[in-house]
Amino acid sequence: MTGRGANGRRGLRGHAGKTSALARLLHKECIELLEAYRNSESLPSSPVAGDYLVSIPPLVPQLSDAEKISILRAALKECLRLLEDVITREDADFSDEDSEYRRKRKTVRDRLGHLLASTEQLVDGHKFEAEVKEELDGQAAGGSFGLKKWIVRVLQELVHWTGQTSDTLHSLPAEMEKTPKTMSRRTRKGGAGKIRK
Repeated sequence: MTGRGANGRRGLRGHAGKTSALARLLHKECIELLEAYRNSESLPSSPVAGDYLVSIPPLVPQLSDAEKISILRAALKECLRLLEDVITREDADFSDEDSEYRRKRKTVRDRLGHLLASTEQLVDGHKFEAEVKEELDGQAAGGSFGLKKWIVRVLQELVHWTGQTSDTLHSLPAEMEKTPKTMSRRTRKGGAGKIRK
């Protein structure tokens, strides 16, 4: 389906603004989650080295906003899958009943699910796939310390991709706001007096 009316565009603009705020909040919570994990495991604050686990098609300028969001959404879907793998493994290997880290982990997982649902309305039918270069099973062979390093890498991915998504979404409302105004100026110049503001 192509072409949205003014009401649909306004609704989409409002939805993009809410989704942007959700992404910004999630990004902040992912940073806090990584910090909480490092504190709970007494790990150094320096990043675990290595390439990004999740790879996506490049976000080149020629892509539409909907395509960019769709690509980032694919990365976030893989991040959620990795986080769920981490939760399953942690719950099996470590029996911490309750902690700040676990509470934050649940919040991030739930909020990431909400962001995926919210961005679905902005992708305009575009579908892209992301790939995970290294899976958990291959890394967990390093024992308990190997698993902890892997978990830090997954949490770093969450911080990175939620940050990218937040930045991209943050630029959308302003762009969407410009479009109707430009069109209405052109319409007035063209002398189509029937169209009202």
